[in-house]
Amino acid sequence: MTTAPDRALTALHGLLTGRGLELPPNAPKDGWASDEVLDRIWETRPLAVAAALTEQVHGVLPLLDAFDAGAPLLDDIRAGHVTAALGLFTPNALLSLTAPGVRAVRAGGRTLLHGRYRYATQDAEASVVPVRLDKATRLALVTHDAAGVRLHGAGRAAGWGWTELDGAPAAALSRPVDWAPGGELTAALDAYAWAFSRRALAWPARVVADLRRALARAGEGVEALSTSQYLAHELSKLEIEISLASAAARFGAGFKTEEPGGQAALATLLSTVDLIRRTARTAEDMATELGLEHSPAGVADRPDAADWPDAALQAYFGGRRVVENELARRMGLVPEAVGA
Repeated sequence: MTTAPDRALTALHGLLTGRGLELPPNAPKDGWASDEVLDRIWETRPLAVAAALTEQVHGVLPLLDAFDAGAPLLDDIRAGHVTAALGLFTPNALLSLTAPGVRAVRAGGRTLLHGRYRYATQDAEASVVPVRLDKATRLALVTHDAAGVRLHGAGRAAGWGWTELDGAPAAALSRPVDWAPGGELTAALDAYAWAFSRRALAWPARVVADLRRALARAGEGVEALSTSQYLAHELSKLEIEISLASAAARFGAGFKTEEPGGQAALATLLSTVDLIRRTARTAEDMATELGLEHSPAGVADRPDAADWPDAALQAYFGGRRVVENELARRMGLVPEAVGA
């Protein structure tokens, strides 16, 4: 599933303008240039900003085609006037994407939603959420300022990351969708996974490079931290894994001539989210235990000088465990969710 380039560029222009930002210098503005624009955004903006834009272009926009053309919010989201997030990746008892965490009920001509979902974009004003209605899975558009919507933090986050719905109205409902290999949800997930992995792996690579430079500056002589085989081994392991995952991500869906619903996309995505998480932990450990400077690549993403943005680093795709379980499901190692 792909997004038409003009739609993607329109959304990018609107989303950047809404954040008070401009397109990167020399970014192409015509033709099939939206991916090139995203590449430059990843090079020049913090991970949280670049990841949010990638999610809206490669995750949200394609799924809007499942809604009726005149549904509320569609035009504003496509124009980038409304920042929308995906609520597809909510951990549950099964850690399964195929079991919606939100149920819908019809009441007086309206559709009301109950349950909770996880989203990753901090400034999101709406979400695309899978719901269960009339024994089918549909997508619902949920505005974050609607009655019955409560935004709250998870872990150390405050005010965003999870949403609870208690009779919240659906702004719009899609036609039935599913997670079958040829379904809209699977195609959107795989296309988004490749687009995210190919770009996001540059972030841990930059952090590791920053750590090596910090080690080189940490003293002189045979007792300097830069001579530690243990620290060099830790960073080398990350570098090797990042290099291998980056190679797989660059091949994309052509890696194994694989159709949506295969294993390559999720295996590469699992490596990506795991490497981002491990790299952040390694950088934090070296700063806390060894007194090294924080990585500039990481500092740009931190909400303050004392904390890494765990939510920003781990919320995309629901985190490592959700991605791991989806890969296991595609490998036939876990059963389908009941009622999915």
